[in-house]
Amino acid sequence: MNTIKKTITNMLKENTGTHFLDSGGINNRHHQKNKNVNFDDLPPVEFDIYNNEIDYTINVYHYLMSANLELDNVCNTFNELQENSNDWDADIDCYGVSIKAWNYLENNHEIDVLNTWNTYNGETFLSQVLQGSYLDINGESYVLFQVHGGADVRGGYTDAKLFKMESFQEWLPRENICGTIDGIQVDNMWNGYSLTDENGNDVPVNKNSKVEIYLMEA
Repeated sequence: MNTIKKTITNMLKENTGTHFLDSGGINNRHHQKNKNVNFDDLPPVEFDIYNNEIDYTINVYHYLMSANLELDNVCNTFNELQENSNDWDADIDCYGVSIKAWNYLENNHEIDVLNTWNTYNGETFLSQVLQGSYLDINGESYVLFQVHGGADVRGGYTDAKLFKMESFQEWLPRENICGTIDGIQVDNMWNGYSLTDENGNDVPVNKNSKVEIYLMEA
């Protein structure tokens, strides 16, 4: 049975192919760059200071590992069917789902697709794009998502995998960061992207500032 760590790692390393029209060159696609990476060794948040502003990126592996995702029997059965299918493009409002896996859900569970999203379409600081849907299955909360492993965001997504979660409100597109700038407490919860103090005020920062920022768990 797959663990959360193994499932997410496999998705990040999944070969999503190449296409001569995308911008990946020979080996610049995410799945190619991730091939020999130990994700646990990567910092959850990386940042640089440009023009006295902090530009940060949230590592998608750590983001997913901190999202309180679960794998139950419904997820394990669905994901196993996904891994052993070649009948893709089920006629549903979700992406990356095989007909066989979707038929399993429809025939054995009460399902409602609540909404479908792509992080590229909003304000996101994730190192890789995620695309997915929120599902209500038997009255409980699930998320079905793909990781973008290619170069061009229009294609190159993994097969979708299903995860159980505590509630929809606790996850995407929640990308909360907290920490300190020169000893002043900051977070991005005021407007969702800028690191400000508790009153929403910008905190001065420069190349010599001592900055410590962290990813908040869901």
